[in-house]
Amino acid sequence: MTIEERKAIVRELLGYFPDTVIDRLTLDRAFRNRNDLRTVATMSFAGVDVSFPRNELMRAVGRVFHEGSAPENVTDNTGGVWQLAFDAEAGEPVMTKGDQRVPLGRLWYVAVDDTTRRSMLERTFSENRAEGADLDRWRTLLTEGPIDLEDIEAFHEDVARTPTQVVLDIRTGMAEGSSTQESLTPRGLHYYERLIGAHGAATTLTSFSEGPARDHVTSLLTWNAEEGLRQALLSGSQSSLTPALPDDFDLNLLQRVIAWAAARGDRISQTSAFELGIRYLRDRPELMPSLVSIATQIRDDDPADENGRLLLLSNLFIFVDGSLAHLGYLRSVPPYWRRIAAIAQASMIEREYVRGGISPATSTRWMNGGRGTPFYLQNSIDGRLEPRWLPDFATPHQWKQELAGRLVAAAALHSDAIDGTPLAPLVLSDGEGSLRAAFEFPFAYLPGPVEGGLDRMIEAPPEFEALVRESVSVDATSPEAFNALVNTCLVFRTPPELAQKAAEAIKAAKYRIRDNAGTGQNFAILSGLAMVAAVTRSQDLAREVRVLNRVALRRVNSDLDIIQSFRIGMIASNAFADLNEWRGFAGEWVTELAFSDMDRATALQLHGLVEVLCDLEPALWATLSRADAALSSYINSVQPA
Repeated sequence: MTIEERKAIVRELLGYFPDTVIDRLTLDRAFRNRNDLRTVATMSFAGVDVSFPRNELMRAVGRVFHEGSAPENVTDNTGGVWQLAFDAEAGEPVMTKGDQRVPLGRLWYVAVDDTTRRSMLERTFSENRAEGADLDRWRTLLTEGPIDLEDIEAFHEDVARTPTQVVLDIRTGMAEGSSTQESLTPRGLHYYERLIGAHGAATTLTSFSEGPARDHVTSLLTWNAEEGLRQALLSGSQSSLTPALPDDFDLNLLQRVIAWAAARGDRISQTSAFELGIRYLRDRPELMPSLVSIATQIRDDDPADENGRLLLLSNLFIFVDGSLAHLGYLRSVPPYWRRIAAIAQASMIEREYVRGGISPATSTRWMNGGRGTPFYLQNSIDGRLEPRWLPDFATPHQWKQELAGRLVAAAALHSDAIDGTPLAPLVLSDGEGSLRAAFEFPFAYLPGPVEGGLDRMIEAPPEFEALVRESVSVDATSPEAFNALVNTCLVFRTPPELAQKAAEAIKAAKYRIRDNAGTGQNFAILSGLAMVAAVTRSQDLAREVRVLNRVALRRVNSDLDIIQSFRIGMIASNAFADLNEWRGFAGEWVTELAFSDMDRATALQLHGLVEVLCDLEPALWATLSRADAALSSYINSVQPA
């Protein structure tokens, strides 16, 4: 086959693919060049009811895009003639016909004049902080000459994936009542690196916060001190990520940013701004009203309010992170980093809710868009690497505990600057009306969303350790058995020996722990023990939990169901850090469930979970194919009720 014959075949086959596939292929310059593809495109402009041949118009714009150029005529697709000329006062070319006027400054990248194009390149890239390897190549190409007209769509896509442009797209979509998936969760690793900083070689939150995150903040502040600080606050989903400012930072600017955060910021940025501002409170007492406002807002947040900010934050986080999982974005990055990115993107959207005065209750419809399941399953999969955080914690109630806890912890570090001020009753006292009064054990002390992999756990105080040891020493059928172990395993470091003792106690009791039938506690105790197995990496306890789950599920009148058992199994599987061991344990657990007695509705639900799980982690197909086949066969053999 000759090269020309191959090109002809490619061009013919393109017609058999959907437009979405064709669009992606034709955006690839190498693909176009290999197959001699040239696009024939038209351009249209808002407020103008005619279109223009793209290439002819762009070439004309390129020739007149500098002061002193000669005007040209361009013809629209209906035969109408427009005059194209450079408007020196506006500093851009303008296309006119009668009373109609179309400014064309945004087409600077076609300018033939090198000085004009390079000047606009630097201005545009600086305004948008257009950094990264994907944008550096455009900087090189556009420095050398005007853009290849076949590259315009690809250029637009890349430049659009900067935080400054994405927030404008979100704002426009909200104003029009319809936001696109691409603006809410942009494609590509580079966008999220521009948003929160590239993780580089940082495999843990600690190494990221001590290196790449600090470099990112420095870069943002160098770019634009005020706007950069506002963007840096988006990444503050954990205290170690709160921006550190240089010694010569303008405190007047800091005061403006914190006042903005108190009045119009998202909850993550407010929390991070509080942690930042309190460091400077002694030198800048003018920060006090804003800090009091932030603390009061978070104190008054009601997790049960369907129009509340906590529900909004929870919904947006689940939507964004679930969309990243569903679309297959960021699957190769550490889980902690993806969650920082997801929370930052969710917080960016939250800011636009606040700015536009939009009811938080409307975010619930996004939750009904099928993102909850991939969110839950992706974060369950992540537990193999970072077992200390569960997707069950992404609730408004837990966000309240998380944010309030951070404010109180920051205040404790700077209590000398707060004593005797209006802030003290809010963050230092434990009386009525304080943030401490909202604390609930153990929820106020649980790891946050990006802390699932932290291994710097606090040692338990002697009295707590004594309670934990006692809880694994009593009769396993006692109501008090394992309570302290379960309630503290995410708060304090749990010695693996205690998990081993729990496994031995379960086996010694012949799997008769607690007669919980009808009490609704089977799921709580089994998921709690599964969590202990995961955080201590106790494979023995995970295996005993599996047997215990089997016994509880088969018990007469048991209140434990198949889907709850699936969730317990996903948690227990994270006792196995090795991928092959993890998928083997999870596969055996879920396959056993797939062959259990269940109705068709439950089988449909479990089958859906299995298919999404395998889509998110294809390695599971090796151990879940039997479960998938069994469920499919059962569903097809039973008539719908």
